[in-house]
Amino acid sequence: MKLSRIGGVLVVTAISVAACSGTPGSATTGTSAGPSGAASGGSILLGGIAGTTGAYGSTGQAVVNGTQVAVDEINKAGGVGGKQIKFDWHDDGADATTSSQLFNQYVSDGAVAIAGSPDTGPTTVELSEQKQFPIIGAVDDCGLTVYKDGPDKPPSPYAFCTSLNTFAWGGAMGRYAAANCKALAVLHDPSTYGMGGLAGIKAEYEKDGRKLVLDESITENWSTGATVGLKAEIDKINAAGADCVDVWLTPQDQASFIQEARSAGATFKVLGNDETNADATFSDLAGAQADGTISAEITTRLSPSAELQAFQKAYKDRFNVASTPFAELSYDAVYLLKKAIEGAGGATDPKSLQAQFNKITGHPGLTGTLSFDEQKHATIDTDLLTIVKFDPATKEWKPVQ
Repeated sequence: MKLSRIGGVLVVTAISVAACSGTPGSATTGTSAGPSGAASGGSILLGGIAGTTGAYGSTGQAVVNGTQVAVDEINKAGGVGGKQIKFDWHDDGADATTSSQLFNQYVSDGAVAIAGSPDTGPTTVELSEQKQFPIIGAVDDCGLTVYKDGPDKPPSPYAFCTSLNTFAWGGAMGRYAAANCKALAVLHDPSTYGMGGLAGIKAEYEKDGRKLVLDESITENWSTGATVGLKAEIDKINAAGADCVDVWLTPQDQASFIQEARSAGATFKVLGNDETNADATFSDLAGAQADGTISAEITTRLSPSAELQAFQKAYKDRFNVASTPFAELSYDAVYLLKKAIEGAGGATDPKSLQAQFNKITGHPGLTGTLSFDEQKHATIDTDLLTIVKFDPATKEWKPVQ
């Protein structure tokens, strides 16, 4: 399916496309962009790095799909300044070395920006700083990847993240726990993803002098999605007297944890992260044991606009799977790139795009009203989220009243 904009409303029309796979792909055509990063010929090259295999493979595929929908829509409407966008993406397999190689290749090929990576954001951020080159969209999950020194310090200057922000989700879970839990434990991976979530949790939970009763780091295998044994952690949580635990791990490990905990008779409440309800991976694996799990949702997804509903329908028709926030935020990122290029009078060099991204205000995106400035390089914050709870009877995440 194809989306066209008429009077600000998405109109769905049929098109023939090849479904994306976990292999290198490029679904649009055009001449390559020039080596300086300025578009030449008839196209503008947008690189894409996303792990479409491994633990977060469904997230990576959603990022690719959402980006492709936006690219096709813009190209159908005439492109950007009369130039077509060529989107070329590769699976980094959650591997930093592969991600680095892809980043350097895209820069060499004349890309104007790179979308991603959801799994290897720290790598792409570091390279964006070294090369002063813009990265957009799902740059990991914002958080400590983009704000390496914390949310009140300057962000990475060329990273413009529309992703599900770990600071935001952690903050939402911390607020919930402060109001509803007597003692909170947190299990998290040691990456910027897990540490960003932990930072958000602690910022809200510890405001009134409260402290976590357990802070446990768990090393996971993102490249394969294989689960880790968590019985020892369950015993530690029980020994610490926690009545709530935030399991800031992959959906696969979250599901494994909750099944093992319930089998052992544990009754503590389980809180999640921004991946817990991004798609059905966790809830399908956890089954009935997911009952009552707490997470958060972008509020606009709970009361979707006509534009978002049209996107979600077209996405399902085209890819035969439900849209996710990662597809929608990636779609938004391409439109922000278009806005930046147009604001720069068609210029696509890194400095011009950086300056224009920092001026974007009030863009009406699928994920909300989006803005950037020199300090704000993540579009989603805690106040844009609603706490939700899983209901196994309907298999839905419902707002907590």
